[in-house]
Amino acid sequence: MFIADVNAFVTLSHLNGAGTLGGGQLNAVLAPVYRFNRSTYFILMYDGHYNRKRDFYSDEIGPKERRQFMAHTVQPTIRKDFGKGRLYSLSPSVFYTATYNKDIDSAQWQDGLYNYRDLGASLQFDRRALLGKEGSLSLTAQYYKRRYPNYASLLSLTGLDLRDPVTGQSAINTEKNEKDYHGILFKANYTWMRPIGFSWETQYALLYKDLDDKEVVGSDGVLTSEGEEAYLQTMDVNLWYTLDIGGGLKLGVDLRGGFNRSNQNYYDGMQTLTLADDVFLHAYYDYNLYRIRPNISYRLATYPLTLSLSYSYQKTLYRERKAQNPDGTYKDDNQRDWEHTFTFGLQYDFNRNWSVLGQYEHITADSNNEDERVYRYDYTINNFSLGVAFRY
Repeated sequence: MFIADVNAFVTLSHLNGAGTLGGGQLNAVLAPVYRFNRSTYFILMYDGHYNRKRDFYSDEIGPKERRQFMAHTVQPTIRKDFGKGRLYSLSPSVFYTATYNKDIDSAQWQDGLYNYRDLGASLQFDRRALLGKEGSLSLTAQYYKRRYPNYASLLSLTGLDLRDPVTGQSAINTEKNEKDYHGILFKANYTWMRPIGFSWETQYALLYKDLDDKEVVGSDGVLTSEGEEAYLQTMDVNLWYTLDIGGGLKLGVDLRGGFNRSNQNYYDGMQTLTLADDVFLHAYYDYNLYRIRPNISYRLATYPLTLSLSYSYQKTLYRERKAQNPDGTYKDDNQRDWEHTFTFGLQYDFNRNWSVLGQYEHITADSNNEDERVYRYDYTINNFSLGVAFRY
């Protein structure tokens, strides 16, 4: 057996104040499947993505622009079905992920500051026909080690062999790999799906991060002996109702709530030699996040054409991080970020394997943080894409 889900697009991406970028997008999931017997399978999955478009990603402080990104994951899996009717499955796997960025500061794939490598293992449990034939449950536990090969602390880059006056220990390697961490991820997903009528899906995810050698900064700006840890929790609830009108009218809403909690603080020296204007911000990385995404799609009855429309509103509220003025001085208000995304899509199906797709996406980001000397908080992106999809 062989599983394939591939789509390829040509794209035009416009960022206000930066012009239009022509590019493309390629997404591919390829998975040859070997069946040992009626209940045991070996699956070798490849999951790859490539984007060339105007885009922003977060380094946990603010949004940074990039123009190209690609990611590759290889995941061999053994799946074992068991129980009455083989309704249960257990799937252990290992995986390796490599990502590459071409941001505005790097010209080569291998130079991306936030390129990372993941190596880990996962165990997934599935139960089909739970609480009815339409229901299914999935539980996943995962461990991985993330490494940033190009990221090093500013202290280690100075080349100064600073030593502790008491112990005499060299500080040259202090926080040298400050982004690297061990991650433990747990996910629980339940889906109730019907072809006509009401369907829903919910997923809870908890990610624990234990950073290798990132130390917590104290209120005096000095690193403590405490290592940095963080917890990210998210809850997704997707609801939709499918009406037997034409080829099918689907009305839905996707909801997400989440929060990040970290023991890390932030000490801002304000780029001056005096200590008088320094600012200490407790729990700098803690935030709450909310998102709502109403959506609608309609498939014509006599023509294999599907129209889709969605709008997403997301708000991020920082608990202790203060917003900044254009000169970097701090406001009294906590930082708040907003993002609005409008998407319109068309899909024409030639057959059950091949489709042509077109999409327009409008993204607007805004924030009460006005300091854009390093990061860009306010921007508008328009993306146009046209391509083909293949499923097997």
